[in-house]
Amino acid sequence: MRHADPGYKTFLDEEVIMVEKITKIEAQKRKGRFNVYVDGKYAFPISEEVFIKFRIFKGMEVDKDLIKQIEQADDLSKLHSRALNYLAHNLRTVYEVRTKLAEISDDPDAIDQVIAQLADQRLVDDGKYAESYVRTVVREEKNGPDWIRQHLKDKHVNSDDIEAALDRYFPADEVIRIGVGVAQKQLKSHHNDSAKMAINKTKNLLMRRGFPYSDLDQVMDQIDTDGMVEQDQELIDKVAEKYWRKYAKLDHYEQQQKTKQALFRKGFLMDDITSALERLSEG
Repeated sequence: MRHADPGYKTFLDEEVIMVEKITKIEAQKRKGRFNVYVDGKYAFPISEEVFIKFRIFKGMEVDKDLIKQIEQADDLSKLHSRALNYLAHNLRTVYEVRTKLAEISDDPDAIDQVIAQLADQRLVDDGKYAESYVRTVVREEKNGPDWIRQHLKDKHVNSDDIEAALDRYFPADEVIRIGVGVAQKQLKSHHNDSAKMAINKTKNLLMRRGFPYSDLDQVMDQIDTDGMVEQDQELIDKVAEKYWRKYAKLDHYEQQQKTKQALFRKGFLMDDITSALERLSEG
């Protein structure tokens, strides 16, 4: 039974809500930012986005709950603005944006909200990022699909998006065509190596550049290496003479062994090495 005294309050009565008024709104030096004063005192800053969203005006009544909502909305607005700056010059994956925002905010819920907003605005899209990266690599004609897979995995792009982009923009025939181009350039840089050594070095480069091991033979089959094999005798004689002179102070047997080892490390076949040493000895 309630007390007869009208001034008496029980715990069932509603809590008295303190209402204040916005007395001043002034623009900051930073474009799109404002300072809000409540009851004559500075209360909080807001962005233009929040200003419009909450329809803030001088004389507007606010309470603690509303002020808290406005401040939270402004925090999100600032975080979103930082994300836009980060995205201004380059495409980014969701993982990259999330990592960047985590350097600014320790509120995972706020970061999730900003990521969702960016996704709705189509400003972050891992599938589109994967497609763009694949197109760039194919256009450069330097690296293979495994290179792309590793890069995109490092960016935390999911496998489905990666494979979809590769299927669309880096088909198997393109992999072989670009691989052949890379191999041809590499072989030219190994003109002082034996055919076997040059081919092995080229295959190793192709694998480092992300061309699948299963494609290497198909790539090399499309390159004419017969001329390199034919030049091996002339080349081995030239290289053998160089090492023969280098070890000239050793006794004959050791000179032969040292020269043979050096030629073998260069990738020459043992039969060709034996023949070259015989020609040197006869000379």
